[in-house]
Amino acid sequence: MNAKSTSRKVVVAAVLGGAFLVCGGGAAAYAYQYEGKALAGTTVAGTDVSGRTRDQIVAQVQSLADGITVTSDVAGTQSVAKLSDLGVTIDAGATADAALARNTGFVSRIEALVGRQDVPVSVSRDQKALDAYTEKLAASAGPAMKNATVTPGADGVFTVTESAPGKSVDTAALAAALDKAVSSLSAQSVSLEVKDVEPDITTAEAKAAADKANAMSAQEVSVTDGIETYTATAKDKAGWVTIAEKDGTLADPVVDKAKVKAWVEATAEKTNEEPRPGIDNVDASGKVLAKAFPGKDGLKVNNADKVADDLLTAIGAGKAFQGSFDYDKVPPTNETRPVLPGAEKYPYPAHAGEKWIDVDLTKNTLTAYEGLTAVHGPIPINHGSAGNETVTGIFHVYLKYEAQDMGCTPDWPYCAKDVPWVSYFTGSYALHGAPWVGEFGRGSVNGSHGCVNLPVDEAGWIYQWNEIGTPVVSHY
Repeated sequence: MNAKSTSRKVVVAAVLGGAFLVCGGGAAAYAYQYEGKALAGTTVAGTDVSGRTRDQIVAQVQSLADGITVTSDVAGTQSVAKLSDLGVTIDAGATADAALARNTGFVSRIEALVGRQDVPVSVSRDQKALDAYTEKLAASAGPAMKNATVTPGADGVFTVTESAPGKSVDTAALAAALDKAVSSLSAQSVSLEVKDVEPDITTAEAKAAADKANAMSAQEVSVTDGIETYTATAKDKAGWVTIAEKDGTLADPVVDKAKVKAWVEATAEKTNEEPRPGIDNVDASGKVLAKAFPGKDGLKVNNADKVADDLLTAIGAGKAFQGSFDYDKVPPTNETRPVLPGAEKYPYPAHAGEKWIDVDLTKNTLTAYEGLTAVHGPIPINHGSAGNETVTGIFHVYLKYEAQDMGCTPDWPYCAKDVPWVSYFTGSYALHGAPWVGEFGRGSVNGSHGCVNLPVDEAGWIYQWNEIGTPVVSHY
């Protein structure tokens, strides 16, 4: 125990002893008087609050705070600001609590007779608000200093905004005046020196950074899925380049790995293919009678991370990049649909509402069905001539064109331009309009090279009605 503490305890003990032995009743009355109030000798920022309740202290502190101003003189121009303008908020409630904290009971009230306590105000500060006010003051002295900046344009080219010297004020003096206003709960005045300020980031420094960034983003970047090539735009590449600024210094441009990876993954997602579920038509026992809709494997990129890493390496070395995606197959799910009663009597065992096309090569007709109901036809057709017979079996529409040139290459002995309403169902076999045919329903007589020829308007109806995956049953 140190001498100061011992001395204080001796004094307190003497006071207490005197209070009880000499005037015990007066001491008790004194202690009761300060119950729930600030003890004698308590001040807030130098203002006496002795004997005041919490509500009274809150009102007193708030009243003082509301009236405080800081007057700044900048080159003869004066500006008056409230504490709130300078980002300062005084918490009168917390201040009152601190002023009352010493009052813990009878002993503390007696101790207060020989000790004083000055309680600082409870305050919070918003540095951004103070900085904004300081900039406003500086603007009254002249234009502000401007650092050079580097930004990418809409065309992906990094450009420079030039630097410029400017004026500033003595922020330390303003901060000191503000601190004094808060600590004393009184208005303050301060004269602020105007200073000439040179840019931290010069135009030359920014131009050097922009040149490096443009060199990085100038390299050609593309990736292919084996069919299409996806090329990064100038804007894409500029978005990958980051130029950090810290403490008034521009760092060298760097390529942001996360942004490159995001572009690669987004591009990969465009090329992924979802698996197409298959549908089997089954009888009551679950036996598969027909493949109503063939399932198709999906494709999912499996090397996006490697492509991104290789791209980063290439750009870092100042080289162009051409990458390619690899894929994993994603197997399709399979569904079953019960066939309609009596479906076994038809060329195709359909489930309820299922669209299918019946190509009867014996009757030389085509009929469109939904379930077991004929919704269009029979339509007279011509089909493959001798040696070019139309295939038979259950197939599915897999490709459609409103119009297409057929043949017209060295591999084919004919050329038909703008053939209308083409629905391919297997290989090069298709249902299509044949405007050159004068009579339909003749089958293979003056027939086709294997396709099913229809009148143009009928081919148009079939084209509009069928869907990718619609079964086509070709039979004799």
